[in-house]
Amino acid sequence: MYTNFENILKRNGTQPNIVLILADDLGWNGVGFHGSRQVKTPNIDKLAEEGLVLNNYYAQPVCSPSRAALMTAFQFPLHCENTNFCFSIFKFGEIVISWFAMIRNRQRVGIPLDIKLLPEHLNDLGYESHAVGKWHLGVFAEEYLPTFRGFNTFYGLYNGKGDHFSHWDTENGMYGLDWHLDIGRYNRTNVVDEMGNYSTRAFSKRAAKLISEHDFESKPLFLYLPITAPHSAEKYDPVQVPRDAEELATGTYHVQRRKYLGVVSEMDQFVGRVRDSLESKGVLDNTIIIFSSDNGGTPNGQYDNWASNFPLRSAKGFLYEGGVRVAGLIWGDVIKNRSGQVSTEMMHISDWYPTLYSFAGGDAADLEDIDSFDMTGVLTGSNTTSPRTEFVINFDPAECSKGMRVGWYKYLLNPNDFNEVIMDDWYQAPGKCPGSNETMLPNTTPSQITCEPVPRTRKVDLRCYSEKSGLNECLYDVENDPCEYYNLIDDEDYLSIKENILERIEFWEKKQVQPLMPPSDVSANTKFFNYTWVPWTTNTTIDTRLENYTPHSCNCTFPPTNTESLNVETYDTYGNKSQEQLSY
Repeated sequence: MYTNFENILKRNGTQPNIVLILADDLGWNGVGFHGSRQVKTPNIDKLAEEGLVLNNYYAQPVCSPSRAALMTAFQFPLHCENTNFCFSIFKFGEIVISWFAMIRNRQRVGIPLDIKLLPEHLNDLGYESHAVGKWHLGVFAEEYLPTFRGFNTFYGLYNGKGDHFSHWDTENGMYGLDWHLDIGRYNRTNVVDEMGNYSTRAFSKRAAKLISEHDFESKPLFLYLPITAPHSAEKYDPVQVPRDAEELATGTYHVQRRKYLGVVSEMDQFVGRVRDSLESKGVLDNTIIIFSSDNGGTPNGQYDNWASNFPLRSAKGFLYEGGVRVAGLIWGDVIKNRSGQVSTEMMHISDWYPTLYSFAGGDAADLEDIDSFDMTGVLTGSNTTSPRTEFVINFDPAECSKGMRVGWYKYLLNPNDFNEVIMDDWYQAPGKCPGSNETMLPNTTPSQITCEPVPRTRKVDLRCYSEKSGLNECLYDVENDPCEYYNLIDDEDYLSIKENILERIEFWEKKQVQPLMPPSDVSANTKFFNYTWVPWTTNTTIDTRLENYTPHSCNCTFPPTNTESLNVETYDTYGNKSQEQLSY
């Protein structure tokens, strides 16, 4: 069932190695091949120049759901990913898991153990899988760790962020080391002797070691590299970079933006070293390299970071293009017929699952109950049209927020309601002088998106609002208006398009489960584990209780639930009231 190598054997007689590099919060304008003057990414740009750039490529608005989509092939938020701040998984019509927000360090949640992840399927085809970087898919019990989910080894952090030098993380005043080396299921080490070793450089060293020591004659390699760059670090020092890398960054007067450019430069050096390691080992020609971001960037000080999605609108966590349209490419001999081209065919991050399975020699038809599509035909050029024609951006009943794209048209309802700070503008990076902005290189790359200046006149309403319905809704033609200037929601010529998308939304909403938001577990207190973030319970049951929640929207009622609302600090792993009230 799993060993259909026919296509691979026809191509070159052996299975390709697969290296998947996932950047963290990288903005659209965070790579040189999108036209940035400030960003220096020669190694990534070389992959783009020689490979296939994906210009109609999307992820989820925040990190855990995008990673879950990548690992499970469930695309729709109501199935296996958060839609901004709502994460649910369906299995045969029943709720398996549902959570609200990115996974927090002390939540008893994760991808259900009966869902087979991408590395497990690749291992069935003969691969050996390793992961280096950030997991962020559940760690409350050891069975949810990467080495229990198909990876032979894991090196990096279990949770979503941390200090890039000390590798400690703080959440709500609770702090601890989050840096680990797991070899197999039970040989786990909390790495305490790498204080001061910058995270991206540590990831680079580990990736190079894995490549140099791998026996490529025996097994093909799947190397998953979800690095933490250029995600912000801790509140006390949010943009961290080695001094020598910061000194090489130019093009802006802004201190934090300059440091951010150094972070991106380190990420690019990481990509270059991975490629060099593959070449030194003599296996580069038989390797597929994928580069992708997990969501849009965090501009203008959002989350204390200084990315740029310009000229796309908005930021991470929002439903506009800047939050979900991301940088992506594929490089390697398998797409040599499309080398140097730019694809405008619709693709979602979840589509990598069946696509890589197919490239590895499997039959994607064997992958049952998934929402994603095998894109090998589109990527290689044998098919000219993407099998994907739509995707759900976000259904969040807790905030009455919806987003869906069908064809080139995109419908949004209440795209800002879930966030206290509204970021629906267009954010250019700070320029060389105070008050100035970065100027883009005009029409120099085939993957660049260019738009007219933002039309800030009284004749153009840039709000997501309908005069006819009185709702905060909008409709955009992202093919001709990728920067989302012109709301078509009240234009009679587009009424049928709106109605068609609303019908598709209704179709998927009928399958949706209500969002849940599990409370934090006091049993995860790092003081019980020598101030280290580690699994804290042998109870593998996912917590589906609902934490108290107040919607930001004034016209939205949080859906009823059959579970009791709980105070976040009063229950332990087994649902018992805690005798200890923690203060942070």
